[in-house]
Amino acid sequence: MRQLDAGGTPERSTESVLRAVCLRLGCTAATAVFPRDETRSVWGRSEEDLAFARDQLSIVGDELARRAIDTRKPVVTNKLKHTIGGQIACKLIAVPLIARGGPAGALIVFNRPEEPSFDEFSVRRLARFARLLARNATQDLDSLTGLLSWEGFKTRIEAWHRNAAPGAMVSMLYGDIDRLHVINDLVGFSEGDRVIARCGVAIRRSLLGAESFACRLSGDRFTVFLPHMNLSQARQLAETICREVTTGLSSQKEPNHPASMSWGAVSTSATDLHLDHRIAEAEIACKTAKDRGRGRAEVYQDTDQSMVRRHDEIGLIGSVRDALREQRIVVFAQPITPLINHALPTTYELLVRIIDCKGNIVEAADFMSAATRYQILPEIDRAVCERAFQQLSKNAGPSPLRVSINLSGPTLSDPEFLEWLLSAMAKYGIDGTSLSFEITEAAAAANLAHVQQFIRRLASHGVRFALDDFGTGVSSLAYLKNLEISTIKLDGSYVRDVLTNTRSQALVRAIVQLADAMGITTVAEFVESNGVRDRLAALGIQFGQGYALGRPGPLDDVLAAVAERASEGRER
Repeated sequence: MRQLDAGGTPERSTESVLRAVCLRLGCTAATAVFPRDETRSVWGRSEEDLAFARDQLSIVGDELARRAIDTRKPVVTNKLKHTIGGQIACKLIAVPLIARGGPAGALIVFNRPEEPSFDEFSVRRLARFARLLARNATQDLDSLTGLLSWEGFKTRIEAWHRNAAPGAMVSMLYGDIDRLHVINDLVGFSEGDRVIARCGVAIRRSLLGAESFACRLSGDRFTVFLPHMNLSQARQLAETICREVTTGLSSQKEPNHPASMSWGAVSTSATDLHLDHRIAEAEIACKTAKDRGRGRAEVYQDTDQSMVRRHDEIGLIGSVRDALREQRIVVFAQPITPLINHALPTTYELLVRIIDCKGNIVEAADFMSAATRYQILPEIDRAVCERAFQQLSKNAGPSPLRVSINLSGPTLSDPEFLEWLLSAMAKYGIDGTSLSFEITEAAAAANLAHVQQFIRRLASHGVRFALDDFGTGVSSLAYLKNLEISTIKLDGSYVRDVLTNTRSQALVRAIVQLADAMGITTVAEFVESNGVRDRLAALGIQFGQGYALGRPGPLDDVLAAVAERASEGRER
């Protein structure tokens, strides 16, 4: 028989230890007190003993528990007086619970005045139980924040769900710390850990007196379970936590980057409590809060278009991950065709597609935004390279197909990607002179020094590089100077209206003159008509890419067609 308030440790482990304490020591009742979370668990031999222990805990137990915690030493009282006189009607021992080098709480046992007194042997036995209880407690607590771990959180929810009425209302919060990576990068991870710990304090402080309990999911991510609380109340609580964090917490070493938290709230019933789904919905609301300014709370609404889009993206990302895992990646190729000197070889840009669970081809435009948001571009880039190299190695002819592969900014920043790529090229016998990589200005800007080194290493193997979407950034010309670029691909905004816009024509002509002077090849994308093709050729653009010149097709089909044309040429 017990009482468990908010923030405590899982029911079974604590109860079993307290029950064993009473049986082994022959005492009336036992309790575990966790002051940091305003938590106490009580076990008594009967309802009467349980009531006795609760009374004595409120009269003197809490005070002696704090003494044991502060001194880190046992407190034994077989005879104790009130400060106003009169003997206290109990005998007790309080021993501290030392967890991970610090006191987490206290274990207290009670006897009535007429029952045996406690001795040193009792203290030693109780200390052994205290070590066990501290170990059990810390297995279910996050050491940095003092909040529940994920396993402890799930155990508490399962215990609540077993006893909840089917229609019982429950809300959940999901939150994370805004721009924690900035603090980590500027002043180090120890300062970042301090911010995480203080956010844990703010969350616990906001939950005091409630039935709610909180969990640190990982890193800077948190979730809160709010029984019997509606969505409006949940949002108010989230806003309270936001204020606690914003007003009471900043990075001492980096005051220009104050800490804040964003939160999302969702409401459901005990009947419809699917934990992973509800957390995912609250996370969507949290990300919406970040989009709308950070340091705020939003509630999940399936009528909010931005949240609906994120919900769809989560499902889409799951499909992409499945495709990566099950190797349902398909590589397409689109020709980059010479416009002026037709004796020059055609290069093929490689484009990624996935096959969904129904066997349909899904184009990159349908999932690339979500892949960027959910940071799986490096996985996609590796899969494309691996798959392309496999196909190219199986269809290698006397003149290997010249291909161009897009690399994302996160892939370029991956310190392990370069060595992986060189290893893959060696594994499949890929000639570097047949290979080109396309990078954007934004990708180069993210880590210019690293990209320069990346390009130099691969250039030594004959690999060429193209600057994609040229002209969209303010530093386009600077990258021509700072990067070993062999090709620039004009952004489509210069091409689409080149037939009618004299400014676009003038800009294209100027870019061509600059590129020719630097020995850089020019490519125009979005060549959608013969008229555009002819105008670009007249302006001096060397290569074109677009539906007027060739649509994308499966790489295997392209390789087969190229091999057939080569065979026909040899026969003639």
